[in-house]
Amino acid sequence: MEESTDAASARSYFDTMQGKLAPVQPVEGLANLGFPAYETADGVVVFLKDNMTLQVDARMLTDKIGPQGVTRTAFSYEIATAILGCWTGK
Repeated sequence: MEESTDAASARSYFDTMQGKLAPVQPVEGLANLGFPAYETADGVVVFLKDNMTLQVDARMLTDKIGPQGVTRTAFSYEIATAILGCWTGK
C-alpha cells in the first residue's frame, strides 16, 4: 500500500504505476467495488481509494494456485478485495 498526502497525489501514483505495469486492463463493473482499478494478466491488481493505492502482486507465485487452480491475477484480486473490505482509512 502506498499512502499519498492527498487524493490528487494518490491518483498520480496510481497512473504512474499503471504505466510501469503496462499492459494493464481496467477492472470494471461490480468487480472494481466502485474504485478505480486495473490488473495485469500476470498477477498484479491495483486499486485506488482516497489517498491510498493498494497493489497486490502475485507474480512470484506459480501460474495456478491451490487445488482449484486459481490464476495469479484472480488470487491478487481476492486478496485485494479482502483488504478493501476492511479498509476504513483510520
